[in-house]
Amino acid sequence: MRTLIACLICLAWLSGCSSVPPQDGFIARSADLLSKTGELISQKAQSLGNWSASQSNAQYDQELAELFDQPYITPLSQYLQQHGSDASRAAHLRQVEEERQRRCQKIAARYAERDKTRGNLQQLRASYGDACPAQVADFAALVAPAPPTGGATTVGAPSKPDAKAAPAPPAVDRQQADNCYLLFTINNYSQARDACRGPAEAGDGKAQYNLSVIASSLEQYPEALSWARRAAEHSPDGSYQLGLLYLRGQGVEQDPATALGWFEQAAAQGLARAQYQSARMHQRGQGTKANPGKARQRFEQAARQGHREAQLALGLLYLNGEGVAADAGKARDWLLRAARQGSAGAQYQLGELYAQGHGVPVDAAAAYVWLSLAQENGESRAGARLQQLRLQVDDGQIAQAQAQVRRSLEQQR
Repeated sequence: MRTLIACLICLAWLSGCSSVPPQDGFIARSADLLSKTGELISQKAQSLGNWSASQSNAQYDQELAELFDQPYITPLSQYLQQHGSDASRAAHLRQVEEERQRRCQKIAARYAERDKTRGNLQQLRASYGDACPAQVADFAALVAPAPPTGGATTVGAPSKPDAKAAPAPPAVDRQQADNCYLLFTINNYSQARDACRGPAEAGDGKAQYNLSVIASSLEQYPEALSWARRAAEHSPDGSYQLGLLYLRGQGVEQDPATALGWFEQAAAQGLARAQYQSARMHQRGQGTKANPGKARQRFEQAARQGHREAQLALGLLYLNGEGVAADAGKARDWLLRAARQGSAGAQYQLGELYAQGHGVPVDAAAAYVWLSLAQENGESRAGARLQQLRLQVDDGQIAQAQAQVRRSLEQQR
Protein backbone atom coordinates (compact mmCIF):
# COMPACT_ATOMS: atom_id res chain seq x y z
CA MET A 1 0.00 0.00 0.00
CA ARG A 2 2.92 2.38 0.77
CA THR A 3 4.31 1.64 -2.68
CA LEU A 4 0.97 2.41 -4.25
CA ILE A 5 0.63 5.73 -2.36
CA ALA A 6 4.16 6.74 -3.34
CA CYS A 7 3.44 5.99 -6.99
CA LEU A 8 0.26 8.04 -6.88
CA ILE A 9 2.15 11.01 -5.38
CA CYS A 10 4.76 10.70 -8.13
CA LEU A 11 2.08 10.61 -10.79
CA ALA A 12 0.44 13.74 -9.37
CA TRP A 13 3.80 15.58 -9.45
CA LEU A 14 4.50 14.55 -13.06
CA SER A 15 1.09 15.65 -14.25
CA GLY A 16 1.23 19.06 -12.65
CA CYS A 17 -0.55 18.02 -9.48
CA SER A 18 -3.72 17.31 -11.38
CA SER A 19 -6.36 15.52 -9.41
CA VAL A 20 -6.23 11.73 -9.28
CA PRO A 21 -9.54 9.87 -8.93
CA PRO A 22 -9.75 7.48 -5.99
CA GLN A 23 -9.26 3.76 -6.65
CA ASP A 24 -11.76 1.04 -5.94
CA GLY A 25 -9.56 -2.00 -5.43
CA PHE A 26 -6.36 -2.64 -7.35
CA ILE A 27 -7.83 -1.92 -10.79
CA ALA A 28 -10.53 0.72 -11.11
CA ARG A 29 -12.32 2.02 -14.19
CA SER A 30 -10.95 1.41 -17.69
CA ALA A 31 -8.64 4.46 -17.54
CA ASP A 32 -6.90 2.94 -14.51
CA LEU A 33 -6.81 -0.73 -15.47
CA LEU A 34 -3.13 -0.84 -16.45
CA SER A 35 -1.89 2.64 -15.57
CA LYS A 36 -2.30 2.52 -11.76
CA THR A 37 -0.07 -0.48 -11.10
CA GLY A 38 3.26 -1.09 -12.79
CA GLU A 39 2.94 1.69 -15.43
CA LEU A 40 2.07 4.82 -13.44
CA ILE A 41 4.72 7.02 -15.06
CA SER A 42 3.82 6.25 -18.69
CA GLN A 43 1.97 9.16 -20.32
CA LYS A 44 0.51 6.76 -22.86
CA ALA A 45 -0.69 4.20 -20.34
CA GLN A 46 -4.20 3.05 -21.15
CA SER A 47 -6.50 0.30 -20.01
CA LEU A 48 -6.97 -2.90 -21.93
CA GLY A 49 -10.70 -2.28 -21.70
CA ASN A 50 -10.58 0.70 -24.05
CA TRP A 51 -7.66 -0.53 -26.16
CA SER A 52 -9.23 0.20 -29.57
CA ALA A 53 -11.14 3.38 -28.66
CA SER A 54 -8.04 5.25 -27.43
CA GLN A 55 -5.84 4.72 -30.49
CA SER A 56 -4.17 7.92 -31.71
CA ASN A 57 -3.98 9.04 -35.32
CA ALA A 58 -0.37 7.85 -35.37
CA GLN A 59 -1.51 4.42 -34.32
CA TYR A 60 -4.24 4.45 -36.98
CA ASP A 61 -1.58 5.32 -39.55
CA GLN A 62 0.54 2.42 -38.38
CA GLU A 63 -2.45 0.08 -38.63
CA LEU A 64 -3.06 1.16 -42.21
CA ALA A 65 0.61 0.79 -43.11
CA GLU A 66 0.56 -2.81 -41.86
CA LEU A 67 -2.80 -3.44 -43.52
CA PHE A 68 -1.63 -2.15 -46.89
CA ASP A 69 1.64 -4.09 -46.68
CA GLN A 70 -0.23 -7.39 -46.83
CA PRO A 71 -1.48 -8.35 -50.33
CA TYR A 72 -5.00 -9.60 -49.57
CA ILE A 73 -8.39 -7.89 -49.91
CA THR A 74 -10.30 -9.70 -47.15
CA PRO A 75 -8.39 -8.00 -44.28
CA LEU A 76 -9.38 -4.63 -45.77
CA SER A 77 -13.04 -5.66 -45.69
CA GLN A 78 -12.64 -6.93 -42.13
CA TYR A 79 -11.11 -3.61 -41.08
CA LEU A 80 -14.07 -1.72 -42.58
CA GLN A 81 -16.55 -4.04 -40.89
CA GLN A 82 -14.79 -3.90 -37.51
CA HIS A 83 -14.25 -0.14 -37.37
CA GLY A 84 -17.05 1.18 -39.61
CA SER A 85 -18.93 2.77 -36.70
CA ASP A 86 -15.85 4.56 -35.29
CA ALA A 87 -16.23 8.20 -36.33
CA SER A 88 -12.64 8.98 -35.30
CA ARG A 89 -11.45 6.70 -38.11
CA ALA A 90 -13.48 8.32 -40.89
CA ALA A 91 -10.45 9.49 -42.89
CA HIS A 92 -8.70 6.15 -42.46
CA LEU A 93 -11.85 4.23 -43.42
CA ARG A 94 -12.00 6.16 -46.68
CA GLN A 95 -8.37 5.27 -47.40
CA VAL A 96 -9.07 1.61 -46.75
CA GLU A 97 -12.15 1.68 -48.97
CA GLU A 98 -10.16 3.33 -51.76
CA GLU A 99 -7.41 0.73 -51.43
CA ARG A 100 -9.97 -2.07 -51.47
CA GLN A 101 -11.50 -0.68 -54.66
CA ARG A 102 -8.05 -0.35 -56.25
CA ARG A 103 -7.30 -3.99 -55.52
CA CYS A 104 -10.74 -5.04 -56.73
CA GLN A 105 -10.09 -3.25 -60.01
CA LYS A 106 -6.89 -5.25 -60.41
CA ILE A 107 -8.88 -8.44 -59.85
CA ALA A 108 -11.41 -7.28 -62.44
CA ALA A 109 -8.62 -6.60 -64.94
CA ARG A 110 -7.21 -10.06 -64.37
CA TYR A 111 -10.57 -11.75 -64.95
CA ALA A 112 -11.30 -9.55 -67.96
CA GLU A 113 -8.70 -11.62 -69.81
CA ARG A 114 -10.41 -14.91 -68.94
CA ASP A 115 -13.25 -16.67 -70.71
CA LYS A 116 -16.67 -15.53 -69.56
CA THR A 117 -17.75 -18.96 -68.34
CA ARG A 118 -19.83 -20.02 -65.37
CA GLY A 119 -16.81 -21.89 -64.01
CA ASN A 120 -14.72 -18.73 -63.93
CA LEU A 121 -17.66 -16.81 -62.46
CA GLN A 122 -18.00 -19.38 -59.70
CA GLN A 123 -14.28 -19.12 -58.96
CA LEU A 124 -14.41 -15.32 -58.90
CA ARG A 125 -17.49 -15.29 -56.69
CA ALA A 126 -16.05 -17.81 -54.24
CA SER A 127 -12.80 -15.84 -53.90
CA TYR A 128 -14.01 -12.24 -54.04
CA GLY A 129 -17.81 -12.27 -53.79
CA ASP A 130 -17.80 -10.56 -50.42
CA ALA A 131 -14.86 -8.19 -50.98
CA CYS A 132 -15.51 -7.12 -54.59
CA PRO A 133 -19.24 -7.55 -55.26
CA ALA A 134 -19.40 -4.88 -57.97
CA GLN A 135 -16.63 -6.51 -60.00
CA VAL A 136 -18.26 -9.93 -59.57
CA ALA A 137 -21.57 -8.50 -60.78
CA ASP A 138 -19.87 -6.96 -63.83
CA PHE A 139 -18.30 -10.30 -64.75
CA ALA A 140 -21.58 -12.13 -64.14
CA ALA A 141 -23.36 -9.82 -66.59
CA LEU A 142 -21.02 -11.06 -69.33
CA VAL A 143 -21.61 -14.76 -68.62
CA ALA A 144 -24.24 -16.48 -70.73
CA PRO A 145 -27.11 -17.73 -68.53
CA ALA A 146 -27.46 -21.46 -68.02
CA PRO A 147 -30.28 -23.05 -70.03
CA PRO A 148 -33.51 -23.56 -68.07
CA THR A 149 -34.07 -27.05 -66.68
CA GLY A 150 -37.24 -28.82 -65.65
CA GLY A 151 -39.40 -26.06 -67.05
CA ALA A 152 -38.03 -23.53 -64.56
CA THR A 153 -37.16 -20.08 -65.77
CA THR A 154 -33.52 -19.20 -65.26
CA VAL A 155 -32.85 -15.75 -63.86
CA GLY A 156 -31.75 -13.51 -66.69
CA ALA A 157 -32.90 -15.90 -69.46
CA PRO A 158 -35.79 -14.99 -71.77
CA SER A 159 -38.95 -17.00 -71.04
CA LYS A 160 -39.84 -17.39 -74.72
CA PRO A 161 -37.82 -16.96 -77.91
CA ASP A 162 -40.41 -14.61 -79.35
CA ALA A 163 -41.06 -12.69 -76.17
CA LYS A 164 -40.43 -8.98 -76.31
CA ALA A 165 -37.02 -8.35 -74.78
CA ALA A 166 -37.04 -6.35 -71.59
CA PRO A 167 -35.04 -3.13 -71.66
CA ALA A 168 -31.51 -3.58 -70.41
CA PRO A 169 -30.88 -2.10 -66.96
CA PRO A 170 -28.72 1.02 -66.82
CA ALA A 171 -24.99 0.54 -66.33
CA VAL A 172 -23.74 0.73 -62.77
CA ASP A 173 -22.11 4.07 -61.99
CA ARG A 174 -18.90 2.94 -60.29
CA GLN A 175 -18.30 6.21 -58.45
CA GLN A 176 -21.85 6.24 -57.14
CA ALA A 177 -21.48 2.60 -56.12
CA ASP A 178 -18.24 3.36 -54.27
CA ASN A 179 -19.96 6.22 -52.43
CA CYS A 180 -22.80 3.86 -51.55
CA TYR A 181 -20.39 1.34 -50.06
CA LEU A 182 -18.45 3.89 -48.02
CA LEU A 183 -21.49 5.71 -46.65
CA PHE A 184 -23.06 2.42 -45.66
CA THR A 185 -19.83 1.22 -44.04
CA ILE A 186 -19.63 4.29 -41.80
CA ASN A 187 -23.34 3.92 -40.93
CA ASN A 188 -24.43 7.11 -42.68
CA TYR A 189 -27.70 5.48 -43.70
CA SER A 190 -29.56 8.67 -44.63
CA GLN A 191 -27.08 9.54 -47.39
CA ALA A 192 -26.30 5.92 -48.23
CA ARG A 193 -29.93 5.30 -49.09
CA ASP A 194 -29.83 7.90 -51.85
CA ALA A 195 -26.37 6.89 -53.06
CA CYS A 196 -27.24 3.19 -53.22
CA ARG A 197 -30.55 3.43 -55.09
CA GLY A 198 -29.06 4.05 -58.55
CA PRO A 199 -26.52 1.19 -58.41
CA ALA A 200 -29.14 -1.09 -56.84
CA GLU A 201 -31.62 -0.45 -59.63
CA ALA A 202 -28.81 -1.16 -62.10
CA GLY A 203 -28.30 -4.59 -60.54
CA ASP A 204 -25.45 -4.01 -58.08
CA GLY A 205 -25.86 -6.75 -55.47
CA LYS A 206 -23.93 -4.95 -52.73
CA ALA A 207 -26.05 -1.82 -53.12
CA GLN A 208 -29.21 -3.95 -53.06
CA TYR A 209 -28.03 -5.58 -49.85
CA ASN A 210 -27.26 -2.18 -48.33
CA LEU A 211 -30.76 -0.93 -49.14
CA SER A 212 -32.28 -4.04 -47.58
CA VAL A 213 -30.35 -3.48 -44.34
CA ILE A 214 -31.29 0.19 -44.29
CA ALA A 215 -34.97 -0.61 -44.86
CA SER A 216 -34.80 -3.19 -42.05
CA SER A 217 -33.35 -0.61 -39.69
CA LEU A 218 -36.35 1.59 -40.48
CA GLU A 219 -38.72 -1.38 -39.97
CA GLN A 220 -39.80 -1.14 -43.60
CA TYR A 221 -39.76 -4.90 -43.95
CA PRO A 222 -41.59 -5.41 -47.28
CA GLU A 223 -39.02 -3.15 -48.95
CA ALA A 224 -36.22 -4.92 -47.09
CA LEU A 225 -37.48 -8.28 -48.31
CA SER A 226 -37.72 -7.07 -51.90
CA TRP A 227 -34.15 -5.78 -51.96
CA ALA A 228 -32.84 -8.87 -50.16
CA ARG A 229 -34.39 -11.17 -52.78
CA ARG A 230 -32.70 -9.21 -55.55
CA ALA A 231 -29.37 -9.09 -53.72
CA ALA A 232 -29.45 -12.85 -53.09
CA GLU A 233 -29.17 -13.41 -56.84
CA HIS A 234 -25.75 -11.76 -56.85
CA SER A 235 -24.04 -12.01 -53.49
CA PRO A 236 -23.72 -14.04 -50.29
CA ASP A 237 -24.55 -10.83 -48.37
CA GLY A 238 -27.99 -10.86 -49.96
CA SER A 239 -28.51 -14.52 -49.09
CA TYR A 240 -27.52 -13.81 -45.51
CA GLN A 241 -29.87 -10.85 -45.25
CA LEU A 242 -32.72 -12.87 -46.69
CA GLY A 243 -32.01 -15.57 -44.13
CA LEU A 244 -32.24 -13.01 -41.32
CA LEU A 245 -35.64 -11.81 -42.52
CA TYR A 246 -36.98 -15.37 -42.63
CA LEU A 247 -35.46 -16.15 -39.23
CA ARG A 248 -37.06 -13.08 -37.63
CA GLY A 249 -40.32 -13.19 -39.58
CA GLN A 250 -39.83 -9.67 -40.91
CA GLY A 251 -41.76 -8.98 -44.10
CA VAL A 252 -42.43 -12.69 -44.47
CA GLU A 253 -43.77 -15.54 -42.34
CA GLN A 254 -41.16 -16.76 -39.88
CA ASP A 255 -39.49 -19.91 -41.23
CA PRO A 256 -36.26 -21.08 -39.54
CA ALA A 257 -35.74 -23.94 -42.01
CA THR A 258 -35.84 -21.58 -45.00
CA ALA A 259 -33.63 -19.14 -43.10
CA LEU A 260 -31.06 -21.87 -42.54
CA GLY A 261 -31.12 -22.69 -46.24
CA TRP A 262 -30.19 -19.11 -47.11
CA PHE A 263 -27.50 -19.01 -44.41
CA GLU A 264 -26.04 -22.24 -45.76
CA GLN A 265 -25.96 -20.81 -49.27
CA ALA A 266 -24.03 -17.76 -48.08
CA ALA A 267 -21.80 -19.91 -45.85
CA ALA A 268 -20.84 -22.09 -48.80
CA GLN A 269 -19.65 -18.93 -50.56
CA GLY A 270 -17.37 -18.13 -47.64
CA LEU A 271 -19.32 -15.46 -45.75
CA ALA A 272 -18.11 -15.67 -42.15
CA ARG A 273 -21.20 -14.28 -40.45
CA ALA A 274 -23.38 -16.72 -42.38
CA GLN A 275 -21.13 -19.58 -41.26
CA TYR A 276 -21.51 -18.40 -37.68
CA GLN A 277 -25.29 -18.10 -37.92
CA SER A 278 -25.54 -21.53 -39.54
CA ALA A 279 -23.39 -22.97 -36.74
CA ARG A 280 -25.66 -21.53 -34.06
CA MET A 281 -28.74 -23.02 -35.68
CA HIS A 282 -27.13 -26.45 -36.04
CA GLN A 283 -25.98 -26.20 -32.43
CA ARG A 284 -29.48 -25.34 -31.16
CA GLY A 285 -31.42 -27.55 -33.53
CA GLN A 286 -33.17 -24.49 -34.96
CA GLY A 287 -34.75 -25.14 -38.36
CA THR A 288 -33.05 -28.55 -38.39
CA LYS A 289 -32.05 -31.36 -36.07
CA ALA A 290 -29.24 -30.49 -33.68
CA ASN A 291 -25.90 -31.40 -35.23
CA PRO A 292 -22.91 -30.63 -32.98
CA GLY A 293 -20.42 -31.81 -35.61
CA LYS A 294 -21.82 -29.51 -38.28
CA ALA A 295 -21.95 -26.67 -35.76
CA ARG A 296 -18.26 -27.11 -34.94
CA GLN A 297 -17.37 -27.19 -38.64
CA ARG A 298 -19.17 -23.93 -39.36
CA PHE A 299 -17.86 -22.24 -36.20
CA GLU A 300 -14.32 -23.13 -37.21
CA GLN A 301 -14.79 -21.84 -40.77
CA ALA A 302 -15.94 -18.49 -39.42
CA ALA A 303 -13.36 -18.40 -36.64
CA ARG A 304 -10.49 -18.90 -39.08
CA GLN A 305 -11.72 -15.84 -40.95
CA GLY A 306 -11.43 -13.78 -37.78
CA HIS A 307 -15.09 -13.82 -36.68
CA ARG A 308 -14.85 -12.90 -32.99
CA GLU A 309 -18.02 -14.57 -31.72
CA ALA A 310 -17.22 -17.73 -33.66
CA GLN A 311 -13.78 -17.82 -32.01
CA LEU A 312 -15.43 -17.55 -28.59
CA ALA A 313 -17.97 -20.24 -29.46
CA LEU A 314 -15.27 -22.58 -30.78
CA GLY A 315 -13.19 -22.03 -27.66
CA LEU A 316 -16.19 -23.01 -25.52
CA LEU A 317 -16.79 -26.13 -27.64
CA TYR A 318 -13.24 -27.29 -27.03
CA LEU A 319 -13.48 -26.31 -23.39
CA ASN A 320 -16.67 -28.31 -22.80
CA GLY A 321 -16.12 -31.09 -25.34
CA GLU A 322 -19.27 -30.37 -27.36
CA GLY A 323 -19.16 -31.95 -30.82
CA VAL A 324 -15.40 -32.36 -30.44
CA ALA A 325 -12.96 -33.92 -28.00
CA ALA A 326 -12.30 -31.61 -25.07
CA ASP A 327 -8.96 -29.84 -25.48
CA ALA A 328 -8.02 -27.13 -22.98
CA GLY A 329 -5.06 -26.01 -25.09
CA LYS A 330 -7.15 -25.41 -28.20
CA ALA A 331 -9.82 -23.80 -26.05
CA ARG A 332 -7.30 -21.31 -24.69
CA ASP A 333 -5.93 -20.54 -28.17
CA TRP A 334 -9.36 -19.71 -29.61
CA LEU A 335 -10.42 -17.77 -26.53
CA LEU A 336 -7.25 -15.72 -26.73
CA ARG A 337 -7.97 -14.87 -30.38
CA ALA A 338 -11.41 -13.63 -29.41
CA ALA A 339 -10.02 -11.76 -26.38
CA ARG A 340 -7.61 -9.88 -28.65
CA GLN A 341 -10.64 -8.58 -30.49
CA GLY A 342 -12.25 -7.32 -27.29
CA SER A 343 -14.60 -10.19 -26.44
CA ALA A 344 -15.56 -9.80 -22.78
CA GLY A 345 -16.86 -13.38 -22.73
CA ALA A 346 -13.52 -14.72 -23.91
CA GLN A 347 -11.64 -12.57 -21.39
CA TYR A 348 -13.87 -13.91 -18.64
CA GLN A 349 -13.27 -17.51 -19.68
CA LEU A 350 -9.52 -16.95 -19.78
CA GLY A 351 -9.75 -15.58 -16.24
CA GLU A 352 -11.53 -18.74 -15.16
CA LEU A 353 -8.92 -20.94 -16.87
CA TYR A 354 -6.13 -19.27 -14.91
CA ALA A 355 -8.12 -19.24 -11.67
CA GLN A 356 -8.84 -22.97 -11.92
CA GLY A 357 -5.61 -24.06 -13.60
CA HIS A 358 -7.57 -25.66 -16.41
CA GLY A 359 -5.08 -26.33 -19.21
CA VAL A 360 -2.73 -23.67 -17.79
CA PRO A 361 -0.85 -23.28 -14.50
CA VAL A 362 -2.91 -21.76 -11.69
CA ASP A 363 -2.17 -18.03 -11.69
CA ALA A 364 -4.44 -15.92 -9.51
CA ALA A 365 -2.85 -12.65 -10.65
CA ALA A 366 -3.35 -13.45 -14.36
CA ALA A 367 -6.91 -14.52 -13.58
CA TYR A 368 -7.47 -11.23 -11.75
CA VAL A 369 -6.25 -9.16 -14.70
CA TRP A 370 -8.29 -11.08 -17.30
CA LEU A 371 -11.40 -10.85 -15.13
CA SER A 372 -10.84 -7.15 -14.50
CA LEU A 373 -10.59 -6.59 -18.22
CA ALA A 374 -13.76 -8.61 -18.78
CA GLN A 375 -15.58 -6.55 -16.17
CA GLU A 376 -14.45 -3.30 -17.78
CA ASN A 377 -15.86 -4.59 -21.07
CA GLY A 378 -19.26 -5.29 -19.52
CA GLU A 379 -19.07 -8.91 -18.34
CA SER A 380 -21.38 -9.02 -15.32
CA ARG A 381 -20.15 -12.41 -14.08
CA ALA A 382 -16.65 -11.09 -13.44
CA GLY A 383 -17.43 -8.99 -10.35
CA ALA A 384 -18.13 -11.82 -7.92
CA ARG A 385 -15.08 -13.76 -9.10
CA LEU A 386 -12.87 -10.71 -8.60
CA GLN A 387 -14.02 -10.41 -5.00
CA GLN A 388 -12.83 -13.99 -4.39
CA LEU A 389 -9.41 -13.32 -5.92
CA ARG A 390 -8.83 -9.88 -4.41
CA LEU A 391 -7.14 -11.16 -1.25
CA GLN A 392 -4.91 -13.67 -3.08
CA VAL A 393 -2.73 -11.22 -5.00
CA ASP A 394 -0.53 -8.20 -4.29
CA ASP A 395 0.47 -5.18 -6.33
CA GLY A 396 3.67 -6.72 -7.67
CA GLN A 397 1.94 -9.87 -8.87
CA ILE A 398 -0.71 -7.81 -10.63
CA ALA A 399 1.92 -5.64 -12.35
CA GLN A 400 3.67 -8.74 -13.69
CA ALA A 401 0.39 -10.27 -14.80
CA GLN A 402 -0.58 -7.05 -16.56
CA ALA A 403 2.62 -7.16 -18.60
CA GLN A 404 1.96 -10.80 -19.44
CA VAL A 405 -1.61 -10.11 -20.54
CA ARG A 406 -0.51 -7.10 -22.60
CA ARG A 407 2.01 -9.27 -24.45
CA SER A 408 -0.70 -11.84 -25.13
CA LEU A 409 -2.99 -9.18 -26.56
CA GLU A 410 -0.26 -7.62 -28.70
CA GLN A 411 0.75 -10.88 -30.39
CA GLN A 412 -0.62 -11.30 -33.94
CA ARG A 413 -2.83 -8.22 -33.66
